[in-house]
Amino acid sequence: MSNKSYDVIVIGGGFAGVTASRELGRQGYKVALLEGRDRLGGRTWYKDDALPGYSLELGGTWVHWFQPHVYSEITRYGLELVETVGVSAPELAATVSGGKQSIRKFDEVGDTINSVMEKVVEGAREVFDQPFRPFLHPEALAEVDKLSIQDRIDSLDISQEDKDLANGLWGAMGSAPCKDVGVVAAMRWYALSDFNIQTMFDAVGRYKFKNGTRSLIDAIANDSLADIRLSTPVASVEQNENGVNVTTRDGEVLTAAGVVVAVPINTLGSIKFTPELSSGKQTVAAERQAGRGSKVWVRVRGDLPKPFFAVAPDNHLINYVVTDKIFDDGQILIAFGPDGANTDADNVEMVREELGKIFGDLEIVETVGHNWANDEFSQGTWSMFRPGQTIEHLSELQKAEGRVFFAGSDIANGWNGFIDGAIESGIRAGREIRGQLLGQQI
Repeated sequence: MSNKSYDVIVIGGGFAGVTASRELGRQGYKVALLEGRDRLGGRTWYKDDALPGYSLELGGTWVHWFQPHVYSEITRYGLELVETVGVSAPELAATVSGGKQSIRKFDEVGDTINSVMEKVVEGAREVFDQPFRPFLHPEALAEVDKLSIQDRIDSLDISQEDKDLANGLWGAMGSAPCKDVGVVAAMRWYALSDFNIQTMFDAVGRYKFKNGTRSLIDAIANDSLADIRLSTPVASVEQNENGVNVTTRDGEVLTAAGVVVAVPINTLGSIKFTPELSSGKQTVAAERQAGRGSKVWVRVRGDLPKPFFAVAPDNHLINYVVTDKIFDDGQILIAFGPDGANTDADNVEMVREELGKIFGDLEIVETVGHNWANDEFSQGTWSMFRPGQTIEHLSELQKAEGRVFFAGSDIANGWNGFIDGAIESGIRAGREIRGQLLGQQI
């Protein structure tokens, strides 16, 4: 057992933790960044040769100039973006309703897609006219936060086919069944995209880093001056009148004036806090945010529409598919579903069966993915709050407790669940710990 002292210890090496480390390190504070995995990036993971010959994003991927914090970082480090072709210009759309497949030209269903998506988020402007201030209209927020996305879909005066379409689209975006995701989460995405569904599609799924999310996480980390320790999961955080003791699972004790906890809220319960966290934080850690779906990369061979788009209701293990890359003899597809724990992304036969329910027989060569739902350091995918969680718990999740401060994309005011939200919260946590705890310690 050893003991090493820092000004700040940051727990979690995703974009929030790395950003907080940079903000503090560049101010002259001595910072240690502890990450449980053997890599940085958290729920983003740009993996070399994920499919033979192709480096792919197994986790969070997309960015946009409507996401101000991440776009500022793109500018700072001179990074380039490329497009996901299936989002920008699909040729055909495959849809499922009542167990029946339908394949049409995308132009024939594009307007319907936009219409049913917008109906789900009607009234968003009254709640989120300033979307980075989520509590600006608390009464309006409380009223809609009672509802799930499925509640809103069920209330719409539209055909069952259109309800199935809305369910499939929002289920994929929610990374969970629509009954488990608060409609507020959908409204926030829409509001942050200037109340325009097509802009929202672009913001959440069209533009990605040319050299992967790793290009940005490494740039920020290299700029942080922090002592970065990988494969160092934390067991406990104990506050006392003199500072904070952080004990790793290996038994090493590190001390600091303060700590930034930048881990997903679904994993908060895996760290022992003394004193215990507030009841609000414990409640959300036990309830969990809803996002727990799957992301599967699929290499297919054959003469497919170039590119194509497919969607099915959220009772399918795979319910949303778009083209990412096109070759002379096939494509690489990105497939999403609402139940990651029961989706084996490496099982070609399972993936073939599930895709067949949407699009018919496909010649699948290879598949790959990562089970974020069962990953101990994430225990879920991107953050999508359940009904009631936003109004009841978001502000509490953001509050410092003594010498312990909190960050993470899950608790962002703006792009909750995105790289942008992680950076936003990392900047906020760095500012708060400087202002409230460190003072003139430099």
